[in-house]
Amino acid sequence: MNMSFPILKLPRLALDEILITMRPFELIQFSMTSSKARVILKYFLRTRVHSKYTLLVNTFNEPKITLFGSDTYFDCQLSSDKLRTGKTEYFEGQNGLKYNRIWAYSENVIMDWMRLFKTVMELFNFQRHAVILCLDTFPDQNKTIIDLMRSQLPSVNYCGFHGKIVTDQDVEYALKNINVTKYLDFKCELSNNFQLKISNTLEKITVIDGNWLNYNQLIQLKAYELEIKGSKITNVELNAFLISWMLSECHQNLVRLEIQVNDPETRDVILDLPHEIMDNDVIRKGKTVKNKIFRLRGGFDIKRNDGATGTIYFKMDGDHLMFNMIVFAFFI
Repeated sequence: MNMSFPILKLPRLALDEILITMRPFELIQFSMTSSKARVILKYFLRTRVHSKYTLLVNTFNEPKITLFGSDTYFDCQLSSDKLRTGKTEYFEGQNGLKYNRIWAYSENVIMDWMRLFKTVMELFNFQRHAVILCLDTFPDQNKTIIDLMRSQLPSVNYCGFHGKIVTDQDVEYALKNINVTKYLDFKCELSNNFQLKISNTLEKITVIDGNWLNYNQLIQLKAYELEIKGSKITNVELNAFLISWMLSECHQNLVRLEIQVNDPETRDVILDLPHEIMDNDVIRKGKTVKNKIFRLRGGFDIKRNDGATGTIYFKMDGDHLMFNMIVFAFFI
């Protein structure tokens, strides 16, 4: 028999028991059935599971919205391929996460993605927000997408930029209008004239294609952790940076620095300063100002004038030699 079920007429406790078994995107679909359903669901989510999920959104070719918790990962991906309409995928990863993925067909994927994003933000409260902007996928829509982020998200914990075309203006506009609180990740092309301007100290900044990052930019970066590849920083400039750090002239909040060495044959230039070579047979354990504990074997110690220790070591990352320094408040 084809009969509808009056679910909204159920007693509140019975309705809550049904709602609590639904997956996030089933809840979203339920909210779209009527205005009454949306009101009920908003109250339910905000009083029962308001802090369960982290939100991740991205604007790749098939833009998606992801909600993930301690052991679950729900993913809705918009596609212009009709053959993918309604496709679902479920698997359990080695990390214990249970992955639920669904593809939804759309004739205008970015517009429908933005509508879905607004609905998700209206229904859920999130512990954290993460945004990945692929700037060359919908280049004409970047400003609209950024404006949407600004209107819906008071702050973003993580913001990543991807792309293979120069996008200085879009990145500058995003950083001006999106409040990033912890982590900036640059995997995009920027011109040599790009200037990174941030006012607050972040947890981490990662730069993969750092052709735009020179010594003056490095001095001004504000983050506890820095990972930089492809920059213009020379070994002489890296030596100057370390000397300024030892004199407490820059980056007193630095916990970890990783940067590509452009001239491996002259790496001794970097350590042309007072340092101590540590025994490679001894494993040392130290704590940073962020209370993170590291274990290190060997390396080169340099001292800051306030007593902090920077332990330097080199390692290969593929074909690239990487300079690493971890700053310890004290050794345990």
